[in-house]
Order: sequence, then C-alpha cells, then structure tokens
Amino acid sequence: MKCMIIGGFLGSGKTTTIRKLVEYLGAQRQRIAIIVNEIGEVGIDGDTISEGGVETREITSGCVCCTLRISMEYTLRSLITSYRPDTIIIEPTGIAFPRQIKSNIQSMHIPEITFAPIVNIVDPCRLGPGAEDLQNFVRNQIEDAEVLGINKVDLIEPEKLLETCLLLRKLNPKARIVHFSARQKGKDLDKLFHLMGESGQHGEMAPVARNSIEMSEVSAYSTEFEITSQEISLETAVSVSGQILDGIRNRVTQLSPEFTGHIKLSFAHKENFVKGSVTSAYKKPEIEILKKEGNSRSRVKVLSAVTAIPREELIKIVDTTVSGQLEARQLSCIEVEKSNYGYSQVTISPFKQRNF
Repeated sequence: MKCMIIGGFLGSGKTTTIRKLVEYLGAQRQRIAIIVNEIGEVGIDGDTISEGGVETREITSGCVCCTLRISMEYTLRSLITSYRPDTIIIEPTGIAFPRQIKSNIQSMHIPEITFAPIVNIVDPCRLGPGAEDLQNFVRNQIEDAEVLGINKVDLIEPEKLLETCLLLRKLNPKARIVHFSARQKGKDLDKLFHLMGESGQHGEMAPVARNSIEMSEVSAYSTEFEITSQEISLETAVSVSGQILDGIRNRVTQLSPEFTGHIKLSFAHKENFVKGSVTSAYKKPEIEILKKEGNSRSRVKVLSAVTAIPREELIKIVDTTVSGQLEARQLSCIEVEKSNYGYSQVTISPFKQRNF
C-alpha cells in the first residue's frame, strides 16, 4: 500500500491536484483513501474530494506533523483495517512539514505502508525572486520535497516560470521539478502523477520535532452553518459565497495589507458544491462549482488561516462577516457545533439556532 504525501503552502492548489490524481488512479482501478488535515476546527477540503466512492477521513483542529500525531496513527490503522486501500493520499494543512509527517508514520511501524516521493505544490504567483522573501516554514517545505510541482502555470508568463524554477533549484538542488496547471490537466500533470508512482528516495528518517503552527505564526479559525431556509437558488449560493470571501479578505487587509494565508469556503447546495478561495489582498475570490452525489442539506463552511493577525480578531472578522451576509439575504441557519477532539464530528445544537 503506497502512501502519497502532498504538501504545499496555503492556497497552492493541493486539493485541485488531488482531485485530478484521484481520477488518474481511479482509471487504473485503484482503491483510494484520502486523509485531509485542516488546521481549523471544521474541515472543508474533504467535502470536495470525497465523491465517487473514495474513502475520505478528516483530521481537524491542528497539524498532523506535530500536534495531531496520535490522530494520524489512529486514522491510518483504521483505514487499513476497514478499507484496505491500494493508495492512501495525505493532504496536510498548508503549514505542515511533509517530511516530518513521513518520519512520524515510519515510527508507527506499519509494515503495509510504502512511500511515494514527497511532493510539495508551489504557487509561483506568491513567490518573490529571492529566498530572503520566504518565511522559514515555506523554505523548509521546499527543502523537504523530493518532487516540486509548480502549479498554476497558465496564470504566469514564461519569465516568471523560469524565475521560480531557478529559486526552487537554489533551495533544493536534488528535487525533481515539474510544472503544470491542475485545473487544465494535460500531459504535464500526468508527468507529476507518473513520478508519484515511483518510490520515495529517502530511507528511514531520524525523528524531527518542529512545531509547524508556532513556526508559521498563522492564526486559524473556521466555522460552519446549516442553512434551514427551504429554497435557495444556486445563483444565491454563488453570490453569497463570493461576498463572504470578499468581506473577510477586505477586513483582513485593513489589519494586515500584505497578509499571507488562505481564506476558503464551501457551500453545499443540493447536488452542487460551491467552492471558493482567496489567497491575497490583491485577488478577487476564485469560485468553482463542483457536482456532488445526493441532495443534502445546504451547509456553509469557512476556514481562514492568515499571518500577522491575532486569532481573536480573525474570529470576530469571520463570524460577523458570515452572519452579516446571511442576514442580508434573510437566510435562517443553525450553527454547527465544533469538535474539540481533532476529528470531524458534526452535531447540531438547538441552543445555537440563528434566524437572521
């Protein structure tokens, strides 16, 4: 059973890449399981990659490379026993150290597991020309990788791609570098997947003990609401999603004009997921509509993870922005209670109903 660890800073495109990887492996009739780690209390990415018979587990409220090691071991052993996958894909939070995750898994002594090369996804739009512009934990992620995937090349000029390649080669001379657009797919993305089918180069790793949350200085907060209004159009779901992301981004920018981080949202609407994200003060929200199976209740999930803002301020920004937009559309909802145990446990409390 092969374990694929796909890291990358917040907003680099890990989830989109993994969705395409699932399609690629599924065409080979592989049995796939995915472990998604969110730093916030509410998982978002698991919703958008769990369709099509793929077994997905979410581990929340921390980082699996340091604070949630026990949760990771329990989840791995449970998946192996109950599902017996051919491939387990691990999508850690955007501040995690993938090599530390591999070291932790090796220390669990699970004989069934072999490793693919450690992959780190890079968004060239968010990299400056020099290594001095990088935060330490981003530099460590790049240095840890065996394969560096430069994503979103459809959004940059050739000169920027060359600049990014030179920077990555300077930081990690041994890694193989591929560039692609996960959204557009194509042969360059297939080259990444082919490399991931090989075996990892690193042998048994010495234990390391870096705390990714402390090193990143990222504040994170997430929240979730179930919409109880009977009729909501897809157009309304898309509009509300964009306005929530825009509102959070604008208020974060007021406090930290050069913030680094990721604000993302999912809106489950009937047979659709509205997925949106913002990765900088200068970009408008990116909105994507994905199809899903079934016709579940409408739910809105928001996760913000940004630097240079106290968590108390971030909580206030997210809560008041989400509630304000729902109130403006006269949408009634129930706040979903968060789990304190590192797993995604959805419970609805009648004492938290909000009718806006």
